[in-house]
Amino acid sequence: MQPLEPRRESRMLFQSSKASRNAAEAVRSSGAIPSSPIFRASAVTGAPVSPPVHQSIFRDILISLLLFLLISEWLHPLAWMADTSIETGPILVVFALCIAIDCFKVPYAWGWTAKGVLILLFVGFMFNRDTFVTGAWGIDLLRIIAQDAVHLMQAHFDLISGELRTLLFLLGWSLLISVIQALMLQRQHSLWFVAATLIYLVILQLVYGADTVQGIMRTIGYGLLLLSLLNLSRIEQTYGLASTRSGSAFKWMAVSLVVVGALAGAAWYAARQAETEPLMKPVSWAYVSDRLFDLYNEETHPGGAVAKSGYGQNDTSLGGPLQVDTTPVFTAKTSELTYWRGESKNFYDGKGWTQTNQGLESYAEPVQTGAGRLVQQEVLWSDKSLNKQLFLGGNLVGVDSLLTEKGKPLASNLLLASPFSGKVTLPDISDPLSYYKITVQPVKEDSSLLNADTSSYPAEITGDYLQLPEAFPRSVRSIAEQVTANRSTPYAKAVAIEQYLSHTYTYSLEKPTAPSRSEDFVSHFLFVDKTGYCDHFSTAMVVMLRSVGVPARWVKGFAPGTLQSSSTEDGADSLQEVLVRNQDAHSWVEVYFPSMGWVPFEPTPGFSGISSDHPRETLTTAAMAQSAMTASLMNIPMPGKFTANPSEWLQAAKNSVIDYATTNRNLLIVLIGSALIMAGIVLLLKRKGFLVSAALVPFYKNDLNQPHPMIPYMDRLWIQLFRKYGAKPKDQTVRDYVSALNFEHHGQKQAMLSFALIYESIRYDSANSAPYTKREIMAIWKAIQKTH
Repeated sequence: MQPLEPRRESRMLFQSSKASRNAAEAVRSSGAIPSSPIFRASAVTGAPVSPPVHQSIFRDILISLLLFLLISEWLHPLAWMADTSIETGPILVVFALCIAIDCFKVPYAWGWTAKGVLILLFVGFMFNRDTFVTGAWGIDLLRIIAQDAVHLMQAHFDLISGELRTLLFLLGWSLLISVIQALMLQRQHSLWFVAATLIYLVILQLVYGADTVQGIMRTIGYGLLLLSLLNLSRIEQTYGLASTRSGSAFKWMAVSLVVVGALAGAAWYAARQAETEPLMKPVSWAYVSDRLFDLYNEETHPGGAVAKSGYGQNDTSLGGPLQVDTTPVFTAKTSELTYWRGESKNFYDGKGWTQTNQGLESYAEPVQTGAGRLVQQEVLWSDKSLNKQLFLGGNLVGVDSLLTEKGKPLASNLLLASPFSGKVTLPDISDPLSYYKITVQPVKEDSSLLNADTSSYPAEITGDYLQLPEAFPRSVRSIAEQVTANRSTPYAKAVAIEQYLSHTYTYSLEKPTAPSRSEDFVSHFLFVDKTGYCDHFSTAMVVMLRSVGVPARWVKGFAPGTLQSSSTEDGADSLQEVLVRNQDAHSWVEVYFPSMGWVPFEPTPGFSGISSDHPRETLTTAAMAQSAMTASLMNIPMPGKFTANPSEWLQAAKNSVIDYATTNRNLLIVLIGSALIMAGIVLLLKRKGFLVSAALVPFYKNDLNQPHPMIPYMDRLWIQLFRKYGAKPKDQTVRDYVSALNFEHHGQKQAMLSFALIYESIRYDSANSAPYTKREIMAIWKAIQKTH
């Protein structure tokens, strides 16, 4: 498709204007289009209608101000995403001055000279504040740029100075802002930039967890105001309307401001009502891909039943919702309510817990030391919960009785105990237990002693209980460092993390979701779900403590249970009878102190504690509590590409790629099929004329002195005609092309000829062409499409 032949068309310019008027009148008289233009007073001429000068300047200032506010929404999150703080205030001052220079139409050469000077002054001020007034920084800056040029030629990009990086950053943004401002002021195009800003803020919210809700609301308000300002000019130019009353543009802007303000106020009020819950939860894209994989993997079991609460042996994969199981496990009598400890585990792989050393030794009653209190405990197992493992309320110091399900007594020397996990059990070949009576010694805390304990740890403790995964998320370590920033002792750090978790996150069995294959369990809890049950809180505390150098381990067992009754036997201490169910299965934390050994901690909200000896209020002063409870997640770098250690996310990315390539065969097939379908839809839309590329328009040229605003619109209509009736030969005019076409109805032929003559008139003689509006052109187009 070629443009009209200039020599032949030049001989018909004056004739075409008259012919187009006659043809248009003929089509109007036949009823195909209205008898008079819809908009008459100041219809389209060769040049767009311009508002008064004072209104145009005022409108340009408002548009430039809104552009500056949109640019500020792009810069505000930079300080959060960077490893170090970025001062966005001075950068915004530079951008504001650059926008003002373009707004007041400073000549191109002078304008960019002023922008360059501003950027250089900014760089000098930011990096040489002490010597900025003297001007000596200018010579240093030239020397640094010369050195950076050498680094660039040698491809040593890591050696490039901050001055040059900042200079290039500001120059690039200034150029981009200049282009955007020109599109807004001259072409009335703003919707695409508003949409890009919204997409940018939404991605930060959903993918990286930044709180951009307020920014999204502000951007929508700025965008609505921009559309109202720019659409006024577009209406005047497209439909030939001009302001006939003074101040009409100001009234339009005032009404727009009131409407947008009302909408923004309603949105702000709605957001305030939802402050207790996050409006947008960060999306785990790996989790989404896992769910898609489950849908199309034939090896996946359907249904996906929710797990039930209870004490299990496999803790390698934690997370997901839990269903409460009220089945009784055992009934116990104890002289003091305690937790029922089962065992601890030391190795965390990002998904769950295992015990690296499973060694068991024959149990031998220890030599009792110290003046700690002793607790008598009796346990009677439920018929359906027969077990070979003992659950203890403290350190085991004596075994009084062991009975099997058949009532057979067993000797205490049959028991096996793990010096690593504290698990006490019978051999596999023995019969299950139905009853046992023991004596235990709960851990008695001494907060003053623990807080003063800063001794070094043994090598075997640091080797097993400071372990973290190779691809441990930096964000988890950062939040632990922030919470414990003002704590000088391991005990103070443990108390701070315990209270931070229990006061910041909520308890729920139903709301937690399972992390994806490539996602860390603790990171998913802290930054995605922000709610969970004991496994989430205890694992998070252990991992956070290890990340700040405090040895800790994960412990599981049962909570104290439900009190049934209380009795006294033979003048001894009062025995309390409790019923322990599957719903009482619980996990907590033990922290190692050289002076006392392993001390339990309880980070899960709603649980009273391991024992009554919790005098931790001596460490919880008002200042410390406030510091711990206000640790802001906004100051924590989220897992992702914004990390100082690329090996962390490279390792995770490599594992994800390998996992997808080897297992997600069906998912890849679905993605490829979806891409092919989308490509087919795009091709179909292009064929139907809905997606028209500027490179395919055969007539429009940018070198016209006064392009008519209807020309691009009519060019798109010509594209559809050429696709329907065939392409126009290179040496043929549009009138000859139309005359050669065969139509079933004479009205179509007449309308088509009128369409061609009008196009010639506005294309080559816009100054003398009759006034036409988009609505009149559309009426002729509809007449062409008629079949009867």
